Amino acid sequence: MKENKKEKVAIWMRPDMIKQIDAAYPLHEISSRSEFVCKAVEFYLGFLQSKSNEEYINKTTLSFLENQLGKLEGRICRQLFRMCVEYSLMANVTASQVKGMTDGLMEQLRKKCVADVKHTIGNIRYDRIYAFQQGILWREEELHEPGDRENYSIAADRNTQTGG
Repeated sequence: MKENKKEKVAIWMRPDMIKQIDAAYPLHEISSRSEFVCKAVEFYLGFLQSKSNEEYINKTTLSFLENQLGKLEGRICRQLFRMCVEYSLMANVTASQVKGMTDGLMEQLRKKCVADVKHTIGNIRYDRIYAFQQGILWREEELHEPGDRENYSIAADRNTQTGG
């Protein structure tokens, strides 16, 4: 138990180093200047005492990367949850407005959507889906911005050309 008890010690540091510590420790989820200095000393002692300095650096780097990946995972999960809520809302609103949807038509639409997501690598845009559903063709979609009416060909034009 006595090993875990902290002792107050006086150390001398340059004022610029103290300013750097004071600026850095809140950014790294460290609660105090003292804790920051203890972590720095632990790191350096581990570096000095390690049989292979390279091995120690690899372990600390791995620990850092695991921490950063954990934070990234949390952000991605929150974003996916938000997107699922929005998708559920949109699906419910849309389904409440659709009349006469058959199982066969639903299956065809699902296959089209899977193909669209594979083709666009998940970059689905509402304006292009709207154009498709309204019978408007979208040409050269990679080259033009949404709303650029020159890239739309109205279904009526298509129907007059095909005799429909």
